[in-house]
Amino acid sequence: MWPPAAARATPGAIVAGVPEGQVSHRNARRFQRALAGRPLVRVEAPEPRLAGQRIPERLDGDRVSAAGAVGKHHLLRFASGRVLHSHLMMHGVWRLLSASRAPRPGGLFLALWTADHVAALYRCPRVRLLEPGEPLPRDLSATGPDLLGAGLEPGAAAAAALGRLEPTRQVGEALMDQRVVAGVGNVYKSETCFLARVDPWRPVGSLRPEEAAELGATAARLMAEDVRSGGGIRTFRPPLARPASRERTWVYGRAGRPCRRCGARIRARGQGDANRTTYWCPGCQA
Repeated sequence: MWPPAAARATPGAIVAGVPEGQVSHRNARRFQRALAGRPLVRVEAPEPRLAGQRIPERLDGDRVSAAGAVGKHHLLRFASGRVLHSHLMMHGVWRLLSASRAPRPGGLFLALWTADHVAALYRCPRVRLLEPGEPLPRDLSATGPDLLGAGLEPGAAAAAALGRLEPTRQVGEALMDQRVVAGVGNVYKSETCFLARVDPWRPVGSLRPEEAAELGATAARLMAEDVRSGGGIRTFRPPLARPASRERTWVYGRAGRPCRRCGARIRARGQGDANRTTYWCPGCQA
């Protein structure tokens, strides 16, 4: 799913944030604008864990043909047919800089230079350069519908995906499962359920079709807004707030504080096998 080259690459801008689906799509748009069609003039892979892949030698003189994203996965395609796959996990980050700026060395795994830009990857042990025809990683090929995918109707896709699940699975846990729908991370899980007025602890079998569709449409809208703004996750903005206001979410990170809609105290506890913290309002989402 290749997004259009609609965003201008800004030298010095950090192409990152909380590594949910909006980050990979934002990166893809900027990389498409800055790198696609340009030959690589230099490649460095200073991280010892990448030494066995010989990435600099294999990409020497190659040309970026397209940048894309599927869920939380990044894909850089090259004229040779090779594909660079990366997944930021919890701590990785891609930075896009002017070629005149040297990437800072601390935590640098990989750097790709064109004549005008350098794309630098930090703290991301999950990166692999695939040869032409080599299959994509199994978890990427097994991802559910990407809610930011071109031509996808996210409400219908989410409703269909959630409707196929074991009915006793909890809504919040299911939204985080990339095999169900791709792109939703822990922040958007909580914010989506709140805005859709769905209790994240409900079993998916109890969802009405319109509720399941609203979850998908809401998650896609929130992520798309962040792709466009490029300023990090923001689902809430107080009236007359300054752009740098730290009040950025409805429920996430607000345990014990009053709900912005009804005044009930926001609750939080771990959910799912990974025990990721879910935030919700017991008043609005009852």
